[in-house]
Amino acid sequence: MNLMNKMKPSSTSADLPSKEVKKEKKVFITTGRIFLLLALILLFFFGNGVVFGKVVNRLCTFSYFLQPIFILYFISVIEKQLEALNVFKKFENFLAENRLTRLSYVLIPGLIGLIPSIGGAQFACSMFPKTSSKDFDNIQLASVNYYFRHFHVYSNPMIAGTILACAITHTNLLIVGAVLFPLSCLTFYFGWKWLIPAQASNTWLKKRNDFIFNRSFFTAILFIACIGLICFILGQGLLLWLALVSIFLGFMKPEKLIINFLPTRQTSVLLIEIAFILFFAAVINSIGLKEVFADMVSSNLFQPVLALSFVTILLAFLTGISQAYVAIVMPLLSFLPGNHLLLICWLLALGFFVQYMTPAHLCLVVCSSYYKCSPIDILKLIYRPLLISFLIWSLLILFWLQLETLF
Repeated sequence: MNLMNKMKPSSTSADLPSKEVKKEKKVFITTGRIFLLLALILLFFFGNGVVFGKVVNRLCTFSYFLQPIFILYFISVIEKQLEALNVFKKFENFLAENRLTRLSYVLIPGLIGLIPSIGGAQFACSMFPKTSSKDFDNIQLASVNYYFRHFHVYSNPMIAGTILACAITHTNLLIVGAVLFPLSCLTFYFGWKWLIPAQASNTWLKKRNDFIFNRSFFTAILFIACIGLICFILGQGLLLWLALVSIFLGFMKPEKLIINFLPTRQTSVLLIEIAFILFFAAVINSIGLKEVFADMVSSNLFQPVLALSFVTILLAFLTGISQAYVAIVMPLLSFLPGNHLLLICWLLALGFFVQYMTPAHLCLVVCSSYYKCSPIDILKLIYRPLLISFLIWSLLILFWLQLETLF
């Protein structure tokens, strides 16, 4: 039964909070700085010439250190370019013109969420279809916005934690995304069934002068797709594709070309945080801590998969960000026997699932604040489709492991 059909909307557009954003307080203690401090402490007690050489060598490796930072930088550039081109507003108008209002409730936050924006939660709230207040109350608005902004986080190759995990474990980013893609599909399906009303209020827009899906739009999409295909055929991958797409989009709004390529303060902070975490992972790999873990595994002192899963759950719940558990867990995987791909995917999926459900998730805090409701009320609405999706995908992974054992 669709939960939304039981609940009557209690808010109007006038009830929605204003778009004014308070100034963010400066935070001295951040996740990246904590890991930087831990890395320096480890180097102080265990460092020597060989260890320092290994750390420097790893940090000088392009695929390990610079590539994930450049990927995140170009993602932030594309985010600003899409906002400058007003893509999401035009897309909302297109859906409304074609009486696809229910779809707009899913696609607007979903498209914004594809670009893992630092302030994207606030942006997604402000861009949510204005007619939605006729179908939802504030708790439902916050729940739908939060849920569908993150349903693809499992398989999105542009998420910082996923990029970081693949860089540390030398795993193909797209293969990890492909393994996790069914989980994103399940999350979308059960969220649609559980959270979206069977019928939605349609507002027909008579003005079609803002129509986005014209010939130039399809030409741009085709060009971007061709660039991606050529990049992956040549083996250049995601980084080159993002760079070329950002240049292409930049010339579509030439008056903001330079401004969009200049990193904002928030983007700079994110890149520095990622650099600190990569530095910590390099230290872990260089001081021999993994060898200690390997000895524990070989002596059967504990079940390594359960231990790694517990650490992932704990850090994901306490911090609400993927970088925290990725930096601790992923460097230790190379000492486990067998194929690491499924274990990497499992730990990432487990961490993202816990992030979805923790009150420490900043996007949840922003959504609840914007719509003036409790984070707990949001979690009460979304936990069932999230849990069902995760359990079904986990069973599929176990079935896959059984087939590998048999054949």
